Amino acid sequence: MKRWAGNLLGAALVLAGFHASAVAQAPEPTATTKAVAEAPADLEPFVDGVVQTAMRAERIAGVGVVVVRDGRVVLLKGYGVADENGRRVDPERTLFRIASISKTFTWIALMQLVEAGKVDLEKPANDYLPAQLRIPDEGFAQPVLVRHLMTHSAGFEDIVAGHLFIPDPALGLPLIDALARHRPHRVRPPGAASVYSNYGTALAGAIVQNVSGQPFEDRIETRILTPLGLQSTTFREPYPLALVQGRGLPSPMSPALAADVSEGFRWSGGAFMKQPFEYVVQFAPAGAGSTTPADMGRYLIALMSGGQGVLRPETVALFARETPLFANAPGVNGVAYGMLQSHSRGGWRAWGHGGDTLRFHSELAIYPDLRLGVFVATNTTTGGKLRDFLPGAIADRIGGANAAATPAPATRKTRPEALHRFAGSYFVDRRAYTSAERAFCLINCTVGVSVADNGELVLENGAGAARLSPLDAVEQNGAIVHRFRNTDTGETVAFVEQDGRITRYLSAGGVNRATRVSLFAAPDGFFAILLLGLLASLAAVISGISRLLAPTQPRARARLVGVLMPATGAAWLIALTFYGLYFQRAAQDEWVVFADWPGEFAIGAWTGAAAAVLTALSALAVAFAWLKANWSVWRRTRIVATLMALIALGVMLNAWNMIGPRL
Repeated sequence: MKRWAGNLLGAALVLAGFHASAVAQAPEPTATTKAVAEAPADLEPFVDGVVQTAMRAERIAGVGVVVVRDGRVVLLKGYGVADENGRRVDPERTLFRIASISKTFTWIALMQLVEAGKVDLEKPANDYLPAQLRIPDEGFAQPVLVRHLMTHSAGFEDIVAGHLFIPDPALGLPLIDALARHRPHRVRPPGAASVYSNYGTALAGAIVQNVSGQPFEDRIETRILTPLGLQSTTFREPYPLALVQGRGLPSPMSPALAADVSEGFRWSGGAFMKQPFEYVVQFAPAGAGSTTPADMGRYLIALMSGGQGVLRPETVALFARETPLFANAPGVNGVAYGMLQSHSRGGWRAWGHGGDTLRFHSELAIYPDLRLGVFVATNTTTGGKLRDFLPGAIADRIGGANAAATPAPATRKTRPEALHRFAGSYFVDRRAYTSAERAFCLINCTVGVSVADNGELVLENGAGAARLSPLDAVEQNGAIVHRFRNTDTGETVAFVEQDGRITRYLSAGGVNRATRVSLFAAPDGFFAILLLGLLASLAAVISGISRLLAPTQPRARARLVGVLMPATGAAWLIALTFYGLYFQRAAQDEWVVFADWPGEFAIGAWTGAAAAVLTALSALAVAFAWLKANWSVWRRTRIVATLMALIALGVMLNAWNMIGPRL
């Protein structure tokens, strides 16, 4: 993690005004609107310093924070602005989108049914799902249990394009219909690995709805929000009431709450730009929640006080258990009944959940050994680093270093040459496998591992770089798990060795892993073949044009090759152009993936299918003309090389699901 630069107790940030749809600078923190319990003397200036430094450095428009200790709110504060008109963040009134923190409510609702004897975690999920959502076996002998949904170990691939977030609620479907339409395939046996799944959590929400007989949003309100007094928390979203009957959507957010929802921002061109609302209505149990910091303070107190009647104390204790319900490896963070485990840099154990839309980033963390709870939310695309950093920083500020939890140093110095076996490319398992979305992994699915001179590994991905210091190794199910410590965060990560070969990387988050891939299967191999195919396509087109301008025409068989090869090259160039146009837009703004899928990618996919057919016809034409065509050795070599490059291009694009009807 990037270390925050500057003095954490820095001066307050100076505000500039707003204009049009842009905010010129991030504003000062708003004052706490309600009296809170007495806080540790330096807590507020410490949090102010961290937040203000981050808002300046990372360009964050608005932040909300609440800190709870010993059953009392000790800090409740808003910073910056919540809309383009300069409305200040009010921690009592401003609603932030909390994305996957919504899942914690879903798990509570599910555990209420477990307490009532209506759901058994060890029974197949199909026993509780409506008929249209029954999970097919797809070649796997073991059924998906309810427990597998809670631990993200059901084995689903991850597909999101065009439906997880939608730009217009009029495009939305009711929960059951959406889950039936956007069903991912099963790609690994249930219980084999914990790999984060929004679909799995949404299925759990469907179980809550089906078993309780109440619409999911109603169930959450009547059994959790109202009993806990969370009057400014909702799973509903703002849209016209007509969509309730016209599309079968749940009732919309009340106008009073809708008026207080923070807008989402993106820093662009030196200003904060308001972004479209990200509707999650189709997958509400996985991420539709909106709430205020004040309500999250009440929620934290309830979770830290035995459930306050919403759950039994012994059930809440399952969320906080030190031994996870499932972990990808011993000593690595896992999942405890839907709640995710983590540790501060100082070694303090936490449970809770994070949440991310494209614009909002939030974290809910409970540190049981410190009797401490923290919630932080940001409303800007760049807020993820602050979200990651602040809860653990507060825990370490209050508790210091937890010597009892600090990992022991490696028993022996690991020489850099001994670490080279870990170096290579790894592909995250949370991705699409069967659809064209697999192509997005060319951009953001690779974890690169290299060796530093000081005996550490360097891990690089889209979030930046981290250094890993070796700890120890343990056996697990016939494999060897090599554990490392992230020197920036203090978290434990691991690599799995099977049959003498390093095969996987296990992340600190506990709900993802990455599988080692060869050069051919990695993006580097793809782009190498793409370059060859691009050059071959250009060569084929140029050669065809030159043949058309030649004074003499070839024989009929050779003439067919002279027509098909340039046509093939042109088709591939068109396909690659449309792929490139879509990826260029998506790279500039991820919202394109959700709001405009498949866009130009579809033209590329179908043009690519035509190009693949033309490539096959070109190969047949070359074979047909080979013996009788009056070609020189040089031209024969050039034709074969061009054809082989085009075939390789087609094979590679097809392997990445970029050709034909897999959208």
